[in-house]
Amino acid sequence: MLLAYCFVIYVVMMASNAPIPISARSAEGIANKPNVPESSIDPNHCAACHAEEVNGFARSQMARSMRIAKVEPVGIVQAQQTTITMHSDKGSSWQTIEDRGGAVTYHVDYVVGSGTHASGYITDIGSHLFQSPVAYYSTRASYGLAPGYENKPDPDFTRPITEGCVFCHSGTFSAVPGTVNQYDSVPFPQLSIGCDRCHGSPVAHLAHPAMGNIVNPKKLAPAARDSICEQCHLIGSARVLNPGRRFSDFKAGEVLENTFTIYHDKPSAGAESVFKVISHSEQLAQSKCSLGSGGKLWCGTCHDPHNEPAMPVAFYRERCLLCHAKTPFIASHPNKASDCIGCHMPKREVQDGGHGVFTDHNIQRRPSVPAPHIDGINLAGIAPWRTPPAELATRNLGIGLIETGMDRGSAKDILSGYRTLTEVQEQFPRDSEMYNSLGSALLVGGQYSEAVRAFDLAVRFDPSSSQKETSLGQSYLLLGEQTAGEQHLERAMALDRLNLSAAALLITAYDKSGHPEKSAQLSQRIADLTQRKVIQK
Repeated sequence: MLLAYCFVIYVVMMASNAPIPISARSAEGIANKPNVPESSIDPNHCAACHAEEVNGFARSQMARSMRIAKVEPVGIVQAQQTTITMHSDKGSSWQTIEDRGGAVTYHVDYVVGSGTHASGYITDIGSHLFQSPVAYYSTRASYGLAPGYENKPDPDFTRPITEGCVFCHSGTFSAVPGTVNQYDSVPFPQLSIGCDRCHGSPVAHLAHPAMGNIVNPKKLAPAARDSICEQCHLIGSARVLNPGRRFSDFKAGEVLENTFTIYHDKPSAGAESVFKVISHSEQLAQSKCSLGSGGKLWCGTCHDPHNEPAMPVAFYRERCLLCHAKTPFIASHPNKASDCIGCHMPKREVQDGGHGVFTDHNIQRRPSVPAPHIDGINLAGIAPWRTPPAELATRNLGIGLIETGMDRGSAKDILSGYRTLTEVQEQFPRDSEMYNSLGSALLVGGQYSEAVRAFDLAVRFDPSSSQKETSLGQSYLLLGEQTAGEQHLERAMALDRLNLSAAALLITAYDKSGHPEKSAQLSQRIADLTQRKVIQK
């Protein structure tokens, strides 16, 4: 979550003992890729009237949230038995992974992140997007393993880039419904975050320019105002979509809970909270400054997206003095021309950010060093950041508990989530996501027959989902019903030809049922879909 949404299919593949060869898209695919220029952050030409704001935003980190890969830094990363080499040629970048099985080269298509702290990499394999296992860390001027890959013995390009992953990094995206990580021929019609992400649809404003027909975040009620920042700067421990909703349904001016609920950890009494990259909104809201402001202090109090300060120490000191100009400081306190942020909002190492350090937004009077945190320890459960609609509260909490439990390997959370969902199951008789969560909990608990029933309902009410067909097929296989399991996995592959999880399970199933020729054919089909021919230099 971002690991909660970026499912690691690699684990499933390895568990099945059916490794599938993966490499980058073909040379023909590269040559035939639509010539899409770097998308402007201003496709609606807001600069015609708001040049200063648009030019200021263009210098911000959000305006550099994603770009097309060009010539990237060279480097080498060693991960146990795997060597990953980054190299460039003719304006393109490549990453070669070499291990005991040989060497495979991937073309790098997109770069994620502003580069201020780090840059991640995405490759397009058969119209499916996968994350590179390495990231470039700007503060160290070197490569390292990307977050989540640190303890993997043989990292590869097998982590799918889901809608939840790109929701915050791209301006717009075109994901194919029913698949995990398949996108249209132009995955990102608008690469970077643009004006509409904070100001909403400009249609009415363009037709009749006026202050009242465009969203101005600072004039919204606190919940709607804060939702604009929290859509990307508050990941929490789980994000649960409301029935029938997608992340891209959220629009500036609304509250997040109209689209999805964010759940965050509840630390036990005296326990330290985990310090994460995407937790600034939570830290700020829990600070004494925010709590004492009566809802007036928000992200926009200090951060102006249209103005990247040239002298940050002086700029942020001025922000602090808006409230503290008359504060009687003790004699030992530095004078009011000092660096407020450097003392009260120091840089911290984060649990989920690889080798990065980020600003602590707790705004402590005397900042202390956070205690080491281990997921699942010293937690009192999860709670909604803001209360969702009453009719969805129990349903969303149950799904959130199961999602968190699956992510952390917590049987306690999974069981709690299952019991929570059974309380409201009859209220959502056609809710595919609820049945999918129930099935996941039952599968982990070894209740394969009941898991089949749950996943069957999930598929019935969402028949285009390759992922749910995969879960149903896996449940049948574990129940010992080989034929039914293979049929549903074949259906999953028909819906998404590069569903690696389904392919791995199906290859193993074919071998087990005495059909090695089918296993070989499927392995070859996956290889043909992903095999890259080296471009002649």
